Amino acid sequence: MGALLTFAVNIWMARDGHPEAYGVYAFWLTIAWMAGTAQSTLVTSHLMSLPHIDPEQRKKPEQFFLTIQIMFIIGLTCLTELFSQGMAYAGNIFSAEGAVLFVPGFLLFQYARALAFSRQRTMVAASLTGCALLLSLVMIGVYHTTGHLPTANDGLLISGLAYGGSALVFVIGLMKKHCLPLKWQEMKPYLHYLHSSGWILLGAASSELTNRLFSFVTAWHYGANGLAVLSATQIALRPAWMISAAWTSTALPRIAHMWAENRYRQFWKFLAAGTLIPVIGSFLWSILVFVNWDFLRRLLYHGNYANTANFILLWGGNVILGSILSGGSCALLAARRFRTLAYTDILGAFATCVAMAGVILFLPYPFVIAGTMAGQAMQVIALAMVFYGMFRSSSRT
Repeated sequence: MGALLTFAVNIWMARDGHPEAYGVYAFWLTIAWMAGTAQSTLVTSHLMSLPHIDPEQRKKPEQFFLTIQIMFIIGLTCLTELFSQGMAYAGNIFSAEGAVLFVPGFLLFQYARALAFSRQRTMVAASLTGCALLLSLVMIGVYHTTGHLPTANDGLLISGLAYGGSALVFVIGLMKKHCLPLKWQEMKPYLHYLHSSGWILLGAASSELTNRLFSFVTAWHYGANGLAVLSATQIALRPAWMISAAWTSTALPRIAHMWAENRYRQFWKFLAAGTLIPVIGSFLWSILVFVNWDFLRRLLYHGNYANTANFILLWGGNVILGSILSGGSCALLAARRFRTLAYTDILGAFATCVAMAGVILFLPYPFVIAGTMAGQAMQVIALAMVFYGMFRSSSRT
């Protein structure tokens, strides 16, 4: 359902809207994902690592994280407004007022899902995603019947309402009387939860640089139309990405407990299976999309985006490497090896920056995907070395 939710809005924008409008929407979607990664360093990664104990003992820590979440969303909403107004003043086409609703709605949705997963209530998380999907489909259907071409603001507003509206209801339902923010004095006993946030933030920022730099390079150097082509081809592989995301969401609390309880053999088996399944799934999905790409683009995009099969191959390699990294990052978070994860992320980001510079100077813009893959490959090698050491150490314990 998460794949369908992302897929529905993107397909609607790419199919019915102008490529430039879709490029603007894709730009703000990238901004939202980056903000979500920053949010995970302050809130969701700590929330997901809370021990699965009696619900009453979790209430205050959860209320503490909700307070941090509210402050973060307010701050990001203000920054989004300033950023959008600044671009409008400069005459930049990427300015969009709808982002002021979309970004906070997206962040609240990510928090609500993490809260449900941290309690190991996967059905609640699935219901939340289903509600957001249903809301977005209804609003898209109503808009589609008017016959108007969707603008970037239309896509952002519909997504923001679907994400934020459903998430708000679920957060209130999950937190009940504890959904009000704590006062400063009440927050002090729980500030220790944030002690590792610096290393997590450094690693997350580096990881985002690896994964999202292609969007900004394309927008800056090749324009909104180029970003629209990249996004339209990438979205066809979104279900493969969701396999890794789903496994990470459900597995992180479990393998964190395994590591804390020194159940190392179970930890490594669970990690191996959880990494291998998304990799195989990503490979098979990529092959299916590539073989049927001409049919899919005619079906989904009214025949637009011709001669783009090479993008599918590149995105396929990207998603396979991403599946490996998702499992590796999850393991280091569970083992609380935040500094190690940050170092591997920095190494990947550095390799991506060097590769992107080469692409801009010597290659056409589809190869910005290969620039991302260069950083991913470097990080996979670094993680393999780290896990070899961790495995030998745990085997002796």
